[in-house]
Amino acid sequence: MKNNIVFFSGGLASFAVAEYVKNLGGNTVLYFADTLWEDEDLYRFIYEVSDKLELPMLIHSKGITPPQLMVQKKFLANNRVGICSKELKMKVAADYLKDGIVPAIEKWHNKHFLKHEDFINNATLFFGIGFMEQHREGPIRANWEKHGFSVEFPLIEHVIDTEELLKNYAIRRPRLYDMQFAHNNCKGRCVKAGSGHFKNLLMKDEKTFIELMEQEIVLSEYVRYCKQPSIKNGKQKDYMFKDVYEFVSTGEKSEKIKHILSISEYLSSSRRLFGEDSKGNPIKKPYTFMKNKSLYDLEKEPVQCDMWDIGGCSCFIDYEDEGESA
Repeated sequence: MKNNIVFFSGGLASFAVAEYVKNLGGNTVLYFADTLWEDEDLYRFIYEVSDKLELPMLIHSKGITPPQLMVQKKFLANNRVGICSKELKMKVAADYLKDGIVPAIEKWHNKHFLKHEDFINNATLFFGIGFMEQHREGPIRANWEKHGFSVEFPLIEHVIDTEELLKNYAIRRPRLYDMQFAHNNCKGRCVKAGSGHFKNLLMKDEKTFIELMEQEIVLSEYVRYCKQPSIKNGKQKDYMFKDVYEFVSTGEKSEKIKHILSISEYLSSSRRLFGEDSKGNPIKKPYTFMKNKSLYDLEKEPVQCDMWDIGGCSCFIDYEDEGESA
């Protein structure tokens, strides 16, 4: 029996692919790599799709969120370098499917629909990449085919009406689409997004925007703090890690975190809070999710942004496996 694995992101494109593959027959599994940072309604959607398509869903997670990963790596992911997608989605999937490494969290939903246990051997992998994203096909195909997998992109050859599918299966579309987001990733907080995306988040979900803005401020200062030579070489203890990690994990604000946030306007000026680099120069560079603007700047001057600057995570295109680009 043919094995089929659908890379299921929780978006409408991957839903369309899942329904398409179900009709092909075989032993089909929905595979969802969870960042633990998704919109609550995304989880409703993926479980509902699994239920109504009667397909088993395997959920894997590294066990940490993107902000927790940034603290661990001492690096602020951004729209140039998306370490969160690479580490929490691509690497988790690659380690498991290529090498059988089970991540920290593994959950099955509707496993009774699985037709046989060996669903990886000689499997065909299906991705929700459409004809508008054909530039992503080559790298994805090259990465997986060299490991013995067949790869297919049904939406490149077939135009599928997702609204009709939702109606046929009586499934409510993910709420982020109704909020005019271009994708259903990370509750509208995708760090590879642009100013238009984040302005939409500010207008549609101000609470989430403010939480993300505060994380950007704290993470930026933490990264710069860790750039000091005495901390990088281990001669001085990192006195901020515990406070910052607790903050991005729970929202709990220690006195250190409150202090950083209270002087955020000062931090946005040319002066900076922490130390000197190895050449004795002040560490001035601010770190932001976007290249030319922080969320703090965007909130203060929200009209001065490019509404067509949307951006988003391109999963499975930038992953490097043993020095080779995926």
